[in-house]
Amino acid sequence: MPRLKDFKIRVKNNRYYEIRFRRYGYNVSFSSTNFEVAKRKAFDWLNTFEEQIKPNVHFTVLSKSDSEHFNISKNIIFKQFADDYVYNIKKKHIKETTFRSYRVNYENYISPVYGKLKLSEIKPVFIQRHLDKINEKTPRACEDVKMLLNNIFDYAVNNGIIERNPIKAVYIQKHERKNGIALSLEQERKFVSDIKGNKYENYFLKMLYSGVRPTEVITIQENLVNNTLTVKNSKLKSYQKNLYRILPIFPKYKKSIRNYNLEKANLEQLRIEFKKYLPNHTLKDLRHTFTTRARECGIDNELVAVWTGHSLGNITSSVYTHFSMEFQQEQAKKLIY
Repeated sequence: MPRLKDFKIRVKNNRYYEIRFRRYGYNVSFSSTNFEVAKRKAFDWLNTFEEQIKPNVHFTVLSKSDSEHFNISKNIIFKQFADDYVYNIKKKHIKETTFRSYRVNYENYISPVYGKLKLSEIKPVFIQRHLDKINEKTPRACEDVKMLLNNIFDYAVNNGIIERNPIKAVYIQKHERKNGIALSLEQERKFVSDIKGNKYENYFLKMLYSGVRPTEVITIQENLVNNTLTVKNSKLKSYQKNLYRILPIFPKYKKSIRNYNLEKANLEQLRIEFKKYLPNHTLKDLRHTFTTRARECGIDNELVAVWTGHSLGNITSSVYTHFSMEFQQEQAKKLIY
């Protein structure tokens, strides 16, 4: 039975389009100098089998402009196709901070290795050896590289440029990502004592006593009259619509406020400085420490998730409006230890 995804597209001399079907005993082709005309011929033929085709089957046929841009053929070069996907397609659908991570992995691990190869000639065994080398040194990066390669090859398959995604035959050992380690109460007290006078002290205390992400700390706006903090969310899920979240000023946070002229710093500077005091921890562990102290003080996990901009399934979006600021202020008073 013919299926839409079985159509293959060929472009000759950038001006002659041929849509072929060579499966299930059929041998037909539909051609024209106008891509839309060729496509219409193919769909008219396919419609004769309309009753047999499942409605959820679909195939993304390239538009004329896309066909000319990629010069679709078995000789298409990986970099020609992948650059367009990463910088023009993927970039549009993810946050800028996320895209920077994609770009680093693409430019460091993917483009230099696969860039000059033909898409159709990249085999699973070649990818396997490449990923194995990355996995030996940086398992987390290996997972990210594999995911991006999978996206690129899937896009090529869906556009009829290659028949199969070679990543499907590649296997790497699953990397166990650490969720963070909270400081013990003794470690926390020593850390607070050690950083006194450090030019980044306020940044560290703000993260420790509010649970904000390292990427959010510079966005904190304090309202001492209303006893609230306004934070710009740096990690929104697809179901989250609130660009900002408002938190109560927690007791220890309020005591830690010394001045409002913070030393300017970027995230990398904060990480380097933090490692001088706690080399076996990461900056995000201050956030985990806040969460742990809040739970130890008897604060409900759902409310802690709201404060930290975290999610428990779909909990952040579903319960956020159920916690009034008056209730949050009362609960925040429990955070004394």
